[in-house]
Amino acid sequence: MKDIDIVNLNSKKNITTDNNGNFSILAKVDDVLFIISKDYTDQKITLTQTDFDKNNLVILLEKKPIELDNVDIVRVQNMKIKITQNEIDEIKIAKQSRTPKVLGVYDGTLVNGIDFMRLGRSLIHLLKNKDKVSEKSIPPISFKDYLAANFDTDFYTKKLNLKPEEINLFISFCEADPKANTVSEHQDVLEAMDFLMTKNDAFKKLTR
Repeated sequence: MKDIDIVNLNSKKNITTDNNGNFSILAKVDDVLFIISKDYTDQKITLTQTDFDKNNLVILLEKKPIELDNVDIVRVQNMKIKITQNEIDEIKIAKQSRTPKVLGVYDGTLVNGIDFMRLGRSLIHLLKNKDKVSEKSIPPISFKDYLAANFDTDFYTKKLNLKPEEINLFISFCEADPKANTVSEHQDVLEAMDFLMTKNDAFKKLTR
């Protein structure tokens, strides 16, 4: 698997796997490797002499369970038949053609005329849908981009007491949590700050 972060917690060195899932990192016996992934469960591996006696170290990753949104079950009792506005217009015209008219008497109706009320409603509906399409066309911001737009280096070094070289690793650690997507979707700075502080406590327990 590609894009898996491998961290040597003893030397603080880190590397990311290539497209084939391969990686190379300096390590010695009793060093602890920390594997971080967005799609797989994080794990720590303590290296032994047996691991070094092998040509390659094979690490098996466990897929994270997929979180599903709430599913609403709606019981449909009535069957609705859709009919287009063109079909409605044809029915009106056919009805008007069958209705006898008194010659010389104007009753205020337009035979086969324009329905300006319907035309106005259609125009309003079109404008509303246009706004909705514009809103939906905006792609959601990623977790990393959201952090980059709202938190500078001073926040990580002064507020979270992280070293500059630990910042990218910490962000990857946070991104591996499914809650990161919710934070970027809500775009609430206070919520994001609380999330980062909580993850910082867990991050320091693993790396220090």
